[in-house]
Amino acid sequence: MSKFNKPPSGQKPQPATKADQAPATIKMPAADAATVPVIPPIQAVLEKPMSTPQPLILPPLVIPPVVAAPAAPDQNDPNVILKNLMAAYSAGNQQQYNAAFIHLFQTINNLNVLGINDAERQFLGRIVSSALSVFVQPDFEIMEQVAFPVLMYNALIGNVIAGCLRSNTDQHILMVRGQKQEIYKTMVLYSARNEIEVDVANLLLLNADLASKWLYQTWKVVFSGNCNERVTRNLSRFLSQMDHRVLPAFDVQELYFGCTYLGIPEERRAKEIINQSIQRHIQVPIRNTPNPRKIAVFSDYWFKGHSVHRTLGQYIESLMPDFDLTLMHSIRPADQLDTSMFKDVRQVSFDGARLDASSFEVNEFSAVIYPDIGMTLPSILMSNLRIAPVQMIMTGHPASTFGGKIDYFISGQEVDLPIIAQQNYSERLVLLPGYGAVHEPPRYTPTGRKKSGSEILINCSWYGQKIHWRCLETVNNALKQCKNRVKLRVFAGNAPILHKGYAAFLNDLSRQLSNAWVEAVPHVAYEDYMGLMEEGDFAIDVFPFAGSNTVSDNLHLRKPTLVREGYRWFNRIGPAMLRSAGMHELIATTDDDYMKKLIRLVDEPEYRDSFAEQLKKVDMPSTVHNPKGAKEFAEFIKNVTRDPGHYKGTEPIVVG
Repeated sequence: MSKFNKPPSGQKPQPATKADQAPATIKMPAADAATVPVIPPIQAVLEKPMSTPQPLILPPLVIPPVVAAPAAPDQNDPNVILKNLMAAYSAGNQQQYNAAFIHLFQTINNLNVLGINDAERQFLGRIVSSALSVFVQPDFEIMEQVAFPVLMYNALIGNVIAGCLRSNTDQHILMVRGQKQEIYKTMVLYSARNEIEVDVANLLLLNADLASKWLYQTWKVVFSGNCNERVTRNLSRFLSQMDHRVLPAFDVQELYFGCTYLGIPEERRAKEIINQSIQRHIQVPIRNTPNPRKIAVFSDYWFKGHSVHRTLGQYIESLMPDFDLTLMHSIRPADQLDTSMFKDVRQVSFDGARLDASSFEVNEFSAVIYPDIGMTLPSILMSNLRIAPVQMIMTGHPASTFGGKIDYFISGQEVDLPIIAQQNYSERLVLLPGYGAVHEPPRYTPTGRKKSGSEILINCSWYGQKIHWRCLETVNNALKQCKNRVKLRVFAGNAPILHKGYAAFLNDLSRQLSNAWVEAVPHVAYEDYMGLMEEGDFAIDVFPFAGSNTVSDNLHLRKPTLVREGYRWFNRIGPAMLRSAGMHELIATTDDDYMKKLIRLVDEPEYRDSFAEQLKKVDMPSTVHNPKGAKEFAEFIKNVTRDPGHYKGTEPIVVG
């Protein structure tokens, strides 16, 4: 199970220079910090012509403190920093209380305190609530130098108040009404964890620049909050209220990547808006002279063990005999990547403020392959450029760009449904034999490890942002009807820990799964993860965004795995693998069906054991891990690189 990696974030690109001048860059200005807004008169806002492009002012990634941080050894003690904050505010020293405020939240974010026990929760809750008690005062004003860095802790504030104090910041928002910095302070305080509803379209009308920055920051709550119905519904509402005023800004990938996990149709519209905004603000002149033998692959997750490499490695390897492959990467250094398949390796430099286009602005690529668009900001920016005549996305992050400059989505005949291709993709769907992924056999050798208790132990190989409240509700309703005692071992990974969300995540998990004993397992080494999974009686997959490699892992261990089939690749790949293993009975097509099958797996040992015995006889290399589609992928690439118009029409392309 690969570690969750938070992609670095960036800022709004500026138009590149002409080709005969300096190398093109997608530039993020770093000279100015975010402007602290005041409430503008409504009439003034309405009089301002909305057709005029709004200037995008983005701060650098790291902003130096206004004044020197407190001297060691107390500089990282939140209690001392809080005391300094209160003293500076009482003395009316704006520079010092601004410096102390941002220093306090930087320190809290870096603390190795998750809010697991009462002492940790009381500590975090007291520190954050005390800081907010002065933040909401009318004469507490945030300076320009720290305005955006403070806004970046929006998700942390909401998570700590919810997780440690079981509350939200509704009262704080009410207290800043009418203040000079009402808009700004409201955005710092407001997240999807609030009961108060703030209209995103209204915020965009008042200040599109600031509202866009807030939108991407507040989206970070999804990594611990998708298991909370209010959070999911608020995030859905945020998407529905986005409009053309949204600007590309710092951490845009948080929304672009995270919105897929809600399992809602608003994802498409939100991505379309973001892509259109990026395309309006980026102009990089590309000079391409296509050589049919030259292909680029752009990924920062191309290393052994990562899910992207595990499922797509054989496809890229199939191109080696006929093509000169170039690996392009950005945020991860080349020595951390698997470069063995590539004749050339190019780093697209990205420092959080500038994406250097010099490595591709003049190129001979006939095609660019993106295994995992959305997982990093550079991948999103580059997918909105026309670098080569043919550009395609693969299933490393299995969701359409919905409006990027991508021609094809590479999938599999056993997973995707051609009849709803236009509903699921803005790209033209390409259906290879198999899954659109070739699962690398897990490197773990089963040891016969057994559970120590008598309860029914269920593997829940989920991941933080995938854990949806609707799935938890369905599981809990099923377990309420079960006769046997159940323990759910939830492999949540590192995602809920981000932005101090673990306490809120555990609260929601406990509340939603009241009919079972829950063991939450954070990120562990792969061998330990597989060893713990080996103890399980069976596994259940999450939905609506379901598993791929995790289903492969459970089947490798011969664990019967219950899945819920949907209509998109990410909730059809698990069912496809089960069908190949002859496990049709374990594929549920409705929530009620999922419940009924789960109850039988818990309460009927013969039913459960029959699948386990059947799985022992399955030849995994010829079924679940069959490398179907790699040869046909190479054939497809040959056709489109020789002639980009080889496949006429717009209907899905069935290869092989």
